[in-house]
Amino acid sequence: MIKIKSILEDIAPQVFRVTNIKVGKELVMKHINERAIKGMDKDIMLRNVSQIKTTEALHRYICNSLLKYEGMSVK
Repeated sequence: MIKIKSILEDIAPQVFRVTNIKVGKELVMKHINERAIKGMDKDIMLRNVSQIKTTEALHRYICNSLLKYEGMSVK
């Protein structure tokens, strides 16, 4: 059985250690760009990350994205 996981799952621990927003956003955006994601979904993710202003917001975005992938998102 193959377990499918979110593309953000691999990078989440690194993002949670980041304290500099610029470094964190670059890390996430590079990771997203290197993955095979449908064009529109990739564009939305990159746009969302580019608009984040604080490390706390970036951490929250990663958490919410992982929860959404698992079907447990908060609306």
